[in-house]
Amino acid sequence: MRKFLIVLLAGSLTLACGKGKEAKEEEEGTDDQALQTSATAATTATSAAATAPAAAVSADAATITGTVKLTAAPPAMPALQMSADPYCASQHASAPAKDEEVVAGPGGELENVFVYIKQINGNFPPSSTPVVIDQHGCQYHPHVLALQVGQPLQIKNSDNTLHNIHALPTVNPQFNEGQPVQGMVSTKKFDKPEITPFKVKCDVHGWMKAWMAVLPHPF
Repeated sequence: MRKFLIVLLAGSLTLACGKGKEAKEEEEGTDDQALQTSATAATTATSAAATAPAAAVSADAATITGTVKLTAAPPAMPALQMSADPYCASQHASAPAKDEEVVAGPGGELENVFVYIKQINGNFPPSSTPVVIDQHGCQYHPHVLALQVGQPLQIKNSDNTLHNIHALPTVNPQFNEGQPVQGMVSTKKFDKPEITPFKVKCDVHGWMKAWMAVLPHPF
């Protein structure tokens, strides 16, 4: 079996957030849901084998790299209004933070894109290394992330203000956890694949949002 390793470059991420994400969901929602249902069934059927060792990397393993670019000029993003929380506003005193619905480089390199391989056969135990989402400057970092079923999600609050992380998956259970103290860390896991990215928001700061996806494999 040929094993593919995806390298996600900064600024190169196919399912974007905001309007781009919604358009992509409308176009491929059926395929993604079918894959998600199939992957959920496979996860249930093979739960007993979850501790099996990972498959060895074959001699013909490949690395895939790429950059997603806009074909037109990116739309101008509005500045985020953070005056409701003086701490948040103070973190961007020199330059107001902007909405992250579309973030692109000077050559149109699109950031915050989610790339994955749809059809993968085999058993891939989740990594024990956590994927980290940090609340810093009253924004989520990263804005888009993916992790594997059973892989730890580490949630950090680097701000000296109250945050809560309110995850809105449709397949996995939702959660809403407050972090009132700077330096707090929580850990969560997802038990089922959720290919279509779901929203994560902060109810305290309405401008804060991120997107997550849960895969049955690490590709």
